[in-house]
Amino acid sequence: MINKTAIRSFSAKWHNVLGWWGAFVVIVWAISGIAHPLMSWFGPKAAAFYPPKMTYTAEQLSSISSITGSQNLHKAQVIKVVPFANKPLLQVTEQDGKQRRYFSLSTQQELPNHDQAQAQWLASYYTGRPTDEIESLEKITEFSTHYPSVNRLLPVYKVQFAGDDQLTAFVFTETNSLASLVNGRRAIFASVFQALHTWSWLDVAGTGRVLIIACFMLTLGAMAATGLSLVLLLPNRKIPDTSRRWHRVFGYILWLPLLGWSASGFYHLLQSHYVDTSFGMRLSPPANLVELNISNELENVVGNKDISAISLVSGAQDTFYFRLSVLPKTDGTMLSDEQRFAGRPTEASAMYIHAGSGRVSTLTDAEFSRYWALQFSGLDESLMSHQRLVTHFGPGYDFRNKRLPVWQFDFNDENGQRMFIDPVTGMLVDQNRTIDRAESWSFSILHKWNMLTPLVGRQIRDVMIVAVLLLCIVSSAVFGGIVLWNNRKLKKRRSNPLQLNQRQFKKARPEQQDAQPSSGA
Repeated sequence: MINKTAIRSFSAKWHNVLGWWGAFVVIVWAISGIAHPLMSWFGPKAAAFYPPKMTYTAEQLSSISSITGSQNLHKAQVIKVVPFANKPLLQVTEQDGKQRRYFSLSTQQELPNHDQAQAQWLASYYTGRPTDEIESLEKITEFSTHYPSVNRLLPVYKVQFAGDDQLTAFVFTETNSLASLVNGRRAIFASVFQALHTWSWLDVAGTGRVLIIACFMLTLGAMAATGLSLVLLLPNRKIPDTSRRWHRVFGYILWLPLLGWSASGFYHLLQSHYVDTSFGMRLSPPANLVELNISNELENVVGNKDISAISLVSGAQDTFYFRLSVLPKTDGTMLSDEQRFAGRPTEASAMYIHAGSGRVSTLTDAEFSRYWALQFSGLDESLMSHQRLVTHFGPGYDFRNKRLPVWQFDFNDENGQRMFIDPVTGMLVDQNRTIDRAESWSFSILHKWNMLTPLVGRQIRDVMIVAVLLLCIVSSAVFGGIVLWNNRKLKKRRSNPLQLNQRQFKKARPEQQDAQPSSGA
């Protein structure tokens, strides 16, 4: 039989012992947790949410053949046409993705050191600021506190604009993506979040940082667990003390969020430190362009289609294809934040043209992407259990990847690998394993409350989180602190009965009053 009295006594003891530490942890993480949605609410808004687009002609498609044949291109990981200031350029990413070369489709000549100019133009496109306001340009090759690993994309260009708002854009020229957009206000909120929530300034301590944060998480979890125990085991009664009464009322509301945040945060901390991550983009191996032959009859197969993207890709048996993206129909309306985070496909359909013959191929995005999923995984096709086209961002495919649509492939291997392939270039956009998805689910549901997003939207979800965090501060730091202080004063008085006044002494020791001799005896 469960001894409820013993459990209640144990919970009360440790809830009070951990009280001051628990209040400190709640204040620190609640304030820093509130800073996270504030980054989104008061941070800068991009002038454009999707990479720049333009339509291409069949003549421009034919000029690619001349460039690849005359510019001494031997190996390349990615070859595609990209827009630049309303004119198309051929972008060639050579081995290791460390160098990108650009060629004009009109003159068929190389533009030396153009990657920086491409980054400046992209920064202007995404911010709406003219390029002559750019104050500095820097290539970032590793993550830091100013550009954390949560952004995923490397290398990027840090483009800082002049002005009091300190607007800074981080652009990824490989996919013409905006990796991050920061101004002075967002930087302040980000600094608060990193200093008090992730404690990134303790990274130099290594395991020491993990131990400190783990102790705080365990303290928060123990406070929530013992508080829940007291809420369930203490009898319902009228509590005259206002602080104690409200502290208990809030306990009914806050025990579940506190347990969820502490458990998922502890899980996230351990896995991020001790388990090697599988996240990250990978380009396909360099293709051999020495024996590339391109037909002169490409113009005949394009017709009057609105082509928004052109890439030269390699498939099985080193066969080269031109992949053409056909533009989707849009209504021209601006996107809301909800639509932006949900994502919108940037093409309606795709067609593959055999580079050597100039004929339309029966190859599909699914087949092409499946080929590269097998190449990147190194697994047999018999282990592939599921495939699907991903057209929206969500818990399974993160908004930070900045690429839609992609093809998802699941494998029944010992790690439960899942791969996301970009059909435009064949690159591996993201990958994860069963262990990664378990932690991601925990963090997404218990920590970020993403299960509410489809129901109420991101904005209302963030408001709900901020409201609960404020209640945590009021309950723990205000009412809980008052209760602990009153308990401390009462304990001190009881341990020093001689300091009590006569009235307090009579209330505390009535049996001694009854024992005094009567004055009228």
